[in-house]
Amino acid sequence: MQKVSLDKLKPGMVLAKPVINEKGMALCAEGTELSATLIQRLARMNVSMVTLKGHPVEMGAPVKTRDERVAELEQRFEHVMDNPIMEKIQSAITKAIMAEDEEEEEEEMPDEQG
Repeated sequence: MQKVSLDKLKPGMVLAKPVINEKGMALCAEGTELSATLIQRLARMNVSMVTLKGHPVEMGAPVKTRDERVAELEQRFEHVMDNPIMEKIQSAITKAIMAEDEEEEEEEMPDEQG
């Protein structure tokens, strides 16, 4: 999943999450394929960001792999690993990275329903 500003959207991109306005009303459902008209409509409704399936937009910095993110996290925490609370925080973040990566892999796998 990737959160993207409206100015980076292109027709054919697919929503990973529903678009909700400030009153909680759903404007577009998860799985909706964006069209030029729909992107313009969202802009008129003051929507600024949407969440897309996959990583269709290059945001400048390359996307790091799960292993790279975990290694970076370990490096950032290595000087405080004698603190049990910091160790728990690192563990929780590592689990979140793993879960996010697994969620993205599941989204990218085609349905095997027949």
